[in-house]
Amino acid sequence: MAETVQTGVAAGKPAGKSKKMIMILSVVVLQLVAAYFLVAFFLRQSGGDTQAAENTPAAPPAQVNRGASADPNFDHVYVVKDLIVNPAGTNGLRFLLTTIGLEVTSEETVKELEKRDVQVHDSIIGVLTSKTLPELDDMAVRDSLKSSIKVAINQELTTGSVMNVYFSKFIIQ
Repeated sequence: MAETVQTGVAAGKPAGKSKKMIMILSVVVLQLVAAYFLVAFFLRQSGGDTQAAENTPAAPPAQVNRGASADPNFDHVYVVKDLIVNPAGTNGLRFLLTTIGLEVTSEETVKELEKRDVQVHDSIIGVLTSKTLPELDDMAVRDSLKSSIKVAINQELTTGSVMNVYFSKFIIQ
């Protein structure tokens, strides 16, 4: 009888460990499958946006769906995507993430902005980094910020000009 008890206990431990191991492996596999599908979903979404942007002029998607109320002069927009800057006085501890749409007078101006992409980024970064967090948070100052960006970029252009500046993303962290 003593032998039966010892054999049962010895046999029970590996069975318990293997059950735990199976449970852990199944949880890990489920997490990997979920991660795969999430990554595939987000890559498919971002890949579709990139392909659409390459095949159409740089205009906001809402423009296509506005119908009769669409502004006929809103044809030429140059988008500066995902600029990250440190506002003045933050010592690099805070940042601003923004996407800016520049409405310009002609297709030639869009092409010039594409050629001068580095200068455009530098001008915008210069304006944004000169502002403090309270200035960036204030909606009244945001209009003057748009004007400052417009003036800074118009100084760089030789053909056409920037008519309006739009923030499609403005995140302060």
